[in-house]
Amino acid sequence: MTNSVHVPRPALWLAGRAGWLVLAVLVTGATVAQAALPEPIIQALREAGVPPSAASLYVREVGREQPLVAHRATSPMNPASTMKIVTTLVGLDVLGPAYTWQTTFASNGRLQGGMLSGALYVKGSGDPKLTSESLQAIVTALRARGIREINGDLVIDRSRFAKAVHDPAAFDGLPLRPYNVGPDALLFNFKSVGFRFAPLPDGTVRVITDGVPPDGLSIVNTLRTTTGTCPQDWRSRMAPNFDDRGNAVTATFAGIYATDCGERDWYVSLYDHTGLFAAMFARLWRDAGGTWTGTAREGALPRNARVLYTHVSPPLATMVTDINKFSNNVMARQLLLTIDAELSKRPAQAKRAGRSIRDWAKARGFDLPDLVIENGSGLSRIERISAQSLAGMLEYGLTSPFASDFLSSLPLAATDGTLAKRFVNQLAEGNAYLKTGTLTGVKALAGYLLLPDGRRMLFVGIVNHGNAEAAQKALDSAVDWVYLTEAVKLKALTR
Repeated sequence: MTNSVHVPRPALWLAGRAGWLVLAVLVTGATVAQAALPEPIIQALREAGVPPSAASLYVREVGREQPLVAHRATSPMNPASTMKIVTTLVGLDVLGPAYTWQTTFASNGRLQGGMLSGALYVKGSGDPKLTSESLQAIVTALRARGIREINGDLVIDRSRFAKAVHDPAAFDGLPLRPYNVGPDALLFNFKSVGFRFAPLPDGTVRVITDGVPPDGLSIVNTLRTTTGTCPQDWRSRMAPNFDDRGNAVTATFAGIYATDCGERDWYVSLYDHTGLFAAMFARLWRDAGGTWTGTAREGALPRNARVLYTHVSPPLATMVTDINKFSNNVMARQLLLTIDAELSKRPAQAKRAGRSIRDWAKARGFDLPDLVIENGSGLSRIERISAQSLAGMLEYGLTSPFASDFLSSLPLAATDGTLAKRFVNQLAEGNAYLKTGTLTGVKALAGYLLLPDGRRMLFVGIVNHGNAEAAQKALDSAVDWVYLTEAVKLKALTR
């Protein structure tokens, strides 16, 4: 990846969209150099039903000490998914953009005549994106080693991460949602199975899995179509039921499905970590012509085991892009634990991460006194950071050797990721790299605003309030206000 940084074209920026330069003069009146919350942003918050006391905003030009805006900038706030900025930046710094995760397949059994007599051990290292495609390549590689039959157990070594209790229903009572999946040293397919639904002309609904189904998965489908618009609760209207009986899982859909929904996918966290990996391994191994007589269980990789194959993940720089552009929570959890494992040289624990990251920041010359980390993804009610501290992290990200990797990992306004449909035909379009954050009661936006003369602005806006959802327009207007203000300054300088 190159070290080039996108800079907006001055002609486009100055020419404006629909006369916005005139609006800049009306809004700002003159060049503005104030740290207080500007009146247009106060008004936008009020229109959203959010008092200024429930918001934090910090805007500062990179390399300058004086902020353009610093409103409640040192108040600890729930940042929602903008916490991923902290996790990914520290990850890039501690691990390096080229870091990879290795999943090891080994055995201390005898391999003779195509038969492996003994257990096949699988040691995970926390790969955030071990998928069915990865496992298919692994199966192909093991078959290429001459293994036809495995006469022994599939033993999972997940000691890279310390054992921890994870309740997927604890956050919002929705344990089947993939975003509530807990981390695991052998995370596979985000611990989820995808179902694809399509209405048919005869009034029935086709239901298939997205990709090869795990071994032992059965689908009972008595869905009927109905007319009308696709409702928000289209999943629950299918009367889904998932029955997990260890080696077999039955997914039942017995309700109705609106034809207006068209084709839709639904990803569900059905199995435990070991169960899903074992079920997919059994299916792919059998499809490849192999046989396996054994069960799946946990255990430690013996020291005398010989490595049969090592799967290497894509580099961290690629993972960070997935985490930030698409706000992947379970991948962020995996990365946080990997950071802790590397720093502590012990089985990873999320509860150590906050202290470790504060120590990391001090070693690099800045403090994060308000940082509270639970899982590093922002899917938390207790995680906290101030707007000023988050801006400090962002500034460090631009001065680091991995600046281009981090910058390009953030969603680009009106272009991709969680900003693909946001800021369209607005001043930030194509000129702002911003991480979004959303929880019930939380809206956040943090990243970089790129100006036409090459300057870059740090922007962090966080709202913690019952009406936070309505505050997205206020945060967007704050981004516009920065561009408008800088436009007036630039025009004054070029007169």
